Amino acid sequence: MLVKTRGTGGMPVPWMCGNVIRNLVSKPATRLYPAVKREPPERARGQIFFDGSRCEFCGDCERVCPARAISLDTGWNERLESAGSAGEAGNEESVTWVRVYDPFRCIFCNLCIEACPYGALTLDNHHLTPACAKTVERTRVQIW
Repeated sequence: MLVKTRGTGGMPVPWMCGNVIRNLVSKPATRLYPAVKREPPERARGQIFFDGSRCEFCGDCERVCPARAISLDTGWNERLESAGSAGEAGNEESVTWVRVYDPFRCIFCNLCIEACPYGALTLDNHHLTPACAKTVERTRVQIW
């Protein structure tokens, strides 16, 4: 943008002085972002929180997720390492049930929360904070 100076020696034109003074004494038109953060709207879709104590490992959340951000897995390697002879008591308890959630694949469609019959998933309206590395959330689930 070119400001006409009309022979004022490079100084702005005098009729701009009113705007300059008004901007100096008035509040800023925008937020001072890093210091003052905006509260998200009430219906905003933010982070998904998981309560492992309420999960029954039914797999409904995994089945309805269109982005495949949620997967349920079992620690079969741990089971094979800790399993004794066939039919030994306690082998079933050695299985580790794991819920894997990738927040960077999630499209926050809310389908997993609606599908969970036990209320193990909840949605918060605060978004993820920026990170240097993509992290995947792995949560062990205690069955029964």
